[in-house]
Amino acid sequence: MDVPQVSQLCEMLDNISAELQGQEVVYQWVEWLRDSSRSHLWFDDKMTLGSDIVIHNRDNHAVSRTNSLESVIPLMMTYSSKKRYQAFLEDLHMCMICLNQSKGSNFIKLSCQHLFCVKCMETLCRMHVKEGTVFQLVCPDTKCNASIPPYVLKRLLTGEEFERWDRLVLKKALDSMSDVVYCPRCGIGCLEDEGNNAQCPKCSFIFCSLCKEPCHPGKHCITPEDMIKRQQASGRMSEKDMTRELLTIRKMFNDIQLCPKCRMPIVKTEGCNKMSCGNCGQLLCFRCGRAINGHDHFWNGSCVLFELRQYSDVTPFERHMKEVQIGRRVKVQLSPIGSTIRCPKCRQRNFKDNEEYIFCWACRIHYCSLCRMRVEDKYMKSGHYRSSECVGLGNF
Repeated sequence: MDVPQVSQLCEMLDNISAELQGQEVVYQWVEWLRDSSRSHLWFDDKMTLGSDIVIHNRDNHAVSRTNSLESVIPLMMTYSSKKRYQAFLEDLHMCMICLNQSKGSNFIKLSCQHLFCVKCMETLCRMHVKEGTVFQLVCPDTKCNASIPPYVLKRLLTGEEFERWDRLVLKKALDSMSDVVYCPRCGIGCLEDEGNNAQCPKCSFIFCSLCKEPCHPGKHCITPEDMIKRQQASGRMSEKDMTRELLTIRKMFNDIQLCPKCRMPIVKTEGCNKMSCGNCGQLLCFRCGRAINGHDHFWNGSCVLFELRQYSDVTPFERHMKEVQIGRRVKVQLSPIGSTIRCPKCRQRNFKDNEEYIFCWACRIHYCSLCRMRVEDKYMKSGHYRSSECVGLGNF
């Protein structure tokens, strides 16, 4: 304020002092300055700082400032920030995750200004780091997608957890790069060239990035099916092991799509073509692999949400696998009630007392009478028996 305004305030303070002569007056001054000073000077809600007005006949009470505005304003803003932060620490706030109230000292305020209690944020961050979904370390608010800063993660995580987060972020960043492949011998990341070949910087192994076999210029890559058949023909793999390996390969190549955002593999076992990446949460169409926002892609485009498979689309391998499964199931179903089937966990023989699930009296588990896989109660209720998971490849 300029000198005339300060002089008016000083005059009013003198009047208050005269009315309370001989009494304590400082408290009354503070109350009046806080509650009535702006209205006394006809100020509105805002005050604009300006340069001093030079007056030679000034009031002795009014001492003009000696510091410039360039130095005063930053000090005032810093003081205001400290006071707001102190008030935040002392006030009560509600966590929108656990809905509990606590002081601000027990809260974490993110860069997006959303705040949550330390306990909930610790649980959230440790869960994502443990499960490897580090790309989902974002603000828990449903309408916000701001990333959690590293300095907040360092405060909430232990030393080992923070190192794991750092490794996962680096690995997933490398996985999202289309020209980075991993050496099949030592697992070191390598850069592939235009001919799909790469050389490991650690062991100097030169390999094909497509089949992970030694470099073979001018030759086609050997398919995984042919490789498994060679092992079976050489006697190093039984027919049952070959069937399992071929089933795994079919799942890998026919039921896998790369996320368009983070390039992580996504497996589809059943359901519609609208998929969500478990690593970064991106929605995608499993049929074409494109990123989508909702169901509009299936209503306006060429992709369908649900698709029925024709018998002509079934490969000879799949027909062979179907015959193997049917044969296994028939063999089990022909076992009469009262016969014994070994437990897949403890190998104890148990009587077959029904057509679907068997209870082992030794290790106290349930297992399927078709595929001999251990089955929990929730899978029994949802109908594991004869489902797509019940493939009938057990040891009989």
